Amino acid sequence: MMEETAWVAQVSKLVEGVPISAQVEGEELVVLKCKDAITVFQGFCPHEGTLLATGVVDNGVLVCSGHGWRFDCVSGQKVEEPSVWLKRFSVRIEQDHVGVQRTEVIEWKQSVLQQTPVSQGRSLNDLPGPKGLPLVGNLLQLDLKQIHLILEQWAHQYGPIYKFKMGAKTVIAFADPDLMHAALRNRPEAYRRFDTVAPVFEEMGMKGVFSEEGADWYRQRRVAMHALNTSHLPQFFPTVAKVVARLKTRWDQAATAGDSVNLQSDLMRFAVDVTTDLAFGYDINTLEEKGGVLQQHLELIMPMLNRRVFVPFPYWHFVKLPADRALDRALAALHKVIAGLIAQSRAQLAHNPELATHPSNLLQAMLSVRDEKEAFTEAEIAGNVLTFLVAGEDTTANAMTWMAHFMTADPEIQQRMQQEVDEVLGNAPMLQHFADHDRLTYLEAVAHETLRLKAVAPILFLEANHAVELGGIHLPAGTSVVLLTRLSGLQESAFSAAQQFRPERWLTDSARPQSGHNPSAIMPFGSGPRFCPGRNLALLEIKSVMAMLCRNFSISKAADAKQVGEQFAFVMMPTNVLVDFRRREGSVSA
Repeated sequence: MMEETAWVAQVSKLVEGVPISAQVEGEELVVLKCKDAITVFQGFCPHEGTLLATGVVDNGVLVCSGHGWRFDCVSGQKVEEPSVWLKRFSVRIEQDHVGVQRTEVIEWKQSVLQQTPVSQGRSLNDLPGPKGLPLVGNLLQLDLKQIHLILEQWAHQYGPIYKFKMGAKTVIAFADPDLMHAALRNRPEAYRRFDTVAPVFEEMGMKGVFSEEGADWYRQRRVAMHALNTSHLPQFFPTVAKVVARLKTRWDQAATAGDSVNLQSDLMRFAVDVTTDLAFGYDINTLEEKGGVLQQHLELIMPMLNRRVFVPFPYWHFVKLPADRALDRALAALHKVIAGLIAQSRAQLAHNPELATHPSNLLQAMLSVRDEKEAFTEAEIAGNVLTFLVAGEDTTANAMTWMAHFMTADPEIQQRMQQEVDEVLGNAPMLQHFADHDRLTYLEAVAHETLRLKAVAPILFLEANHAVELGGIHLPAGTSVVLLTRLSGLQESAFSAAQQFRPERWLTDSARPQSGHNPSAIMPFGSGPRFCPGRNLALLEIKSVMAMLCRNFSISKAADAKQVGEQFAFVMMPTNVLVDFRRREGSVSA
């Protein structure tokens, strides 16, 4: 007989103002201790399905990490829109245990399912798409380095829902933002990543929260979510500032020498240094490293992930090309570094047992989990370390590189950024106080406009776990789906003058589709339960670096630079961003 009460938390482990996640009958919940009350709400934000446990509590208000929707921690009412409420469940407290009524959760789950419209789905055969060849389908038309641009062009030609074939695999492409949000809200239950992702990641020693699905993802993401929670940003700031100071020294030297700078390479070093320090408690300091050997190893990962995930069969199991052998050498070197990081953290935990209950970083948290059902395997610990290294390097660094590219393309925008930074920083060479990053509103607008036009993840490949319907299309179990997440933000229906770089559009309060500014049409950090938990850390890094750049330097495209381009390598990155640095009057060199 099913137990009536489902226990979801321990009172002694609840921290005032820190949301935690729980699951009952497959339904996500969020547990809060706030204002001397313990409450349990639905776990997904009603806006776009972001996990509320990744949010932060601010003065009795739960703030969603996705788009900032705010809910009263006791009642669940949306602060700015009283007609919107979170589902609040009855709470039972018995000794040290917090529980909810299982039947109440089941009834809520059924009511949500009943609200989902059901129609007679169209067949995949009804969809338009490019013609292919027998056996290979459209593979010969798909340049993996330009795949996002090709898929976007096909959407212009065949419409927002079309099909194509990668060998024998039929893939359905969606470019409608509402349908993409609907798919992302239903992860990981209805959709998972491409079936090739998990085995490729595991082979490369990257088995972790990014590649895992289902119960394994739920288990691992709790630690990752807590480690990257927005409430920790003030603690992260000193580390970010330390690495920004090193980056300034590097650019001071380039300005003095008159050397052009490969901006992407420098910013990748910056991102790796921040990630290793914050997530693993180790100051790796690649910015001051001579030769950049570690950086060279990391730069091989994303292109090879891209190749191996999308090729029709795992050729490297039978014959290894020079690129595969180079990858093997890089992975061996990286895993040697990772083994050292893990050994260092184990020694810290042994020396200071208190860290087991109050870990200071992600790696310590993974090593400290003792619950048999929650514990990380050795492969998962190493895999998550490598995943965070690679993800922390590429995504944030590429976003900042694109941002600098737009600054060189439009001097007026660069000048306006400099003016705002001068007002906020005064005579300081970089951000001195965490609170000041919120005052950089125009700089943040430039960041959002950059992410709209140059999304680091312009496409997402998924597949259906079971038969589902999306956009009136019946998708049998195993159907492959690609979401063109950037394209929707490039449409005039979502943004007026959509092809133009206009940061000021993000300074308006008219965030509605009919106003020509629809933020929901873009999803640079994803959407739904698997919304990127590192979004706010990424924005803090971006603001800190760009504030330092604007306060001390003016940048321009190098005279001998080639044309800047887009290249897809599991993420979308810029090519040929070569810039010259010139010190601004009043800046202080190292």
